[in-house]
Amino acid sequence: MRLSGKSWIMAKSGYIFLKNGVLRLISLSWIFSAVFYVFFSRTYRREQIAVVAGIIKHIDDLKKHSSFFLLRRNIHRVEKGLVMPDRRPIFAKEYIGETVDFYKKCVGKCSVEHLPPEIIWSRDVLLTYFDTVESDPLISKAKETFFTLEKENNVARSTPYLRGNQTISVSYDDLQLLVRQRKSVRVFLKKTVPRDLVDKALEIAAMSPSSCNRQPTHYRIFDEPGLCREMAHLPLGTIGFADNISMICAVTGDLSAYFYERDRHSIYIDGCLSAMLFMLALETVGLASCPLNWAEIDKLDRKFENRIGIPKYERAIMFIAIGYSDPKGHVAFSEKKDLSLLRSYNRVENE
Repeated sequence: MRLSGKSWIMAKSGYIFLKNGVLRLISLSWIFSAVFYVFFSRTYRREQIAVVAGIIKHIDDLKKHSSFFLLRRNIHRVEKGLVMPDRRPIFAKEYIGETVDFYKKCVGKCSVEHLPPEIIWSRDVLLTYFDTVESDPLISKAKETFFTLEKENNVARSTPYLRGNQTISVSYDDLQLLVRQRKSVRVFLKKTVPRDLVDKALEIAAMSPSSCNRQPTHYRIFDEPGLCREMAHLPLGTIGFADNISMICAVTGDLSAYFYERDRHSIYIDGCLSAMLFMLALETVGLASCPLNWAEIDKLDRKFENRIGIPKYERAIMFIAIGYSDPKGHVAFSEKKDLSLLRSYNRVENE
């Protein structure tokens, strides 16, 4: 039965009153909060299952020394040691052995004729590391293993370098113009989106920073009309323009990149850093976009996961509609916060 406007307002007011009372009660103790979310609310259950599944997968990969996530993380740790201003003569010895094991296993998964850039980068960082660090029994053992795979006279190229006084041709005004041009578009032309243009934008997105260079973000792109329409109706806020979308992508995060529960939010941080670069890059190749909120709703998560068949440890972060903007379509002005409301320096005293 559909409620009338007045009845709906009264029902919502009652719900808010009840929820306010319950939340204030459970905020008094973590025990109350734990009991409430175990027995009375499913809000966090899907995230908990995903985090646990991710840790299990992470441990399985750790045992097999075969994870590209773990290789990227450890190589990045070595790189950070190499760029420290007061670099220690011996560092990374606690994990250099497993890093070489990760490298060996990951190389074994690749074609020798076509090594991916991350493997070449890993090799070059290890070459530089063993050429730089002082002798130690653990390091010597890892070095011996490494050089059963590599030649001692290989030249390292993908290694830390001097940043210098870099100048770029893109000015602040150019960047501001691009950022102002990027608006959330909801009126697209009925025109096929070329995959090669999307891939060009993704090459820019791939340059985004991520925690320990794990890069847990994945772009699941849908341009088959039926599937695209189905996916476009999943996120909240697409009513009225879902059928106008000819390409949509789900930005997902892989929780198996992490060992600790404390890192569970990293997929959202890294995913959003990547997504923003992606949307700006789309503008440069003539395409428009619209980021679509993905709320924590169990029913929608299950629909998406069951339809696409993603593993339990992979979570949807957001959706992005992609297409050619219709020049006759409007976009929202969306005034932004004033600078004085956006930032503060150091401590702000209460007024």
